[in-house]
Amino acid sequence: MRHLANTGLALAGLLLSANALACDTILPPTQVGVHLPGKYCLSANRSLPIEIDGADIELDCRSRTLTSAQPGNSETGIRVRGGNKVVVRNCRIEGFAVGIFLEARSGAQLLNNTVLRAQFTPIVARGEYFQGGPIDPQIEPVRIVGNRVIGYGQGGTTNPGAALIVQGLPRAAISNNVVAGFGGPTGLELVESPDAQLTGNQFLDFSRGDRLLRLQNSPRARIVHNTIMSRQPTVFEGLSGATDATCVENVFINTVRSGFADCAVARYNVEQQSQM
Repeated sequence: MRHLANTGLALAGLLLSANALACDTILPPTQVGVHLPGKYCLSANRSLPIEIDGADIELDCRSRTLTSAQPGNSETGIRVRGGNKVVVRNCRIEGFAVGIFLEARSGAQLLNNTVLRAQFTPIVARGEYFQGGPIDPQIEPVRIVGNRVIGYGQGGTTNPGAALIVQGLPRAAISNNVVAGFGGPTGLELVESPDAQLTGNQFLDFSRGDRLLRLQNSPRARIVHNTIMSRQPTVFEGLSGATDATCVENVFINTVRSGFADCAVARYNVEQQSQM
């Protein structure tokens, strides 16, 4: 009987897993706009962008690639407006000016996406919070998890900003993202996003760097287990604006100034400063 019960639990788990991966609609290669709630996925690579305008929409690209037909133009690969509880996952986005631009207030997620050779800013996530305003405790935090920004190769970043921009999103969870070979001056720009959690992110091999983690009007951030590593001593400041942040077990290599001294709480951080 115990064996039968365990088998039943296993089958139930498989059914739930299959349901989580289910796709309501295969997005046609010529369709740009998505407006109705549901689960959408791609079955092939495409050269057109995707525009999501609405809430309760999930897009799973299933590792398919959106490639800009005209690299260097001003297009955005995936644009999300009104994106409460919108999920964008498993997308590869190459050659667009902006890879992903998310506008959301609550519960949106960017999961396991790869942005290659963005011409300006690879990932932007923007909310409605302004410095000093009230924070709605019912708002579900936006999650930016497991994404990769890669700047190597021809046609790379030509007019770079920050690799990741997060603005106006209280309690945002930004974790396990990797930025490598990016040509811009900043890895992550966190603006007006109090109580954000920065955990396990890696910023590797920047060709230049003014402030790789730049916090502005974003109090009480938790900065834990992040890594900055440059092959050359090109990073001027690892962390800036962290005057009341908690900074624990981060590793910063080849920074002129790490910025850990500004943290309200700083424990077990490792820094190897450059010899510039």
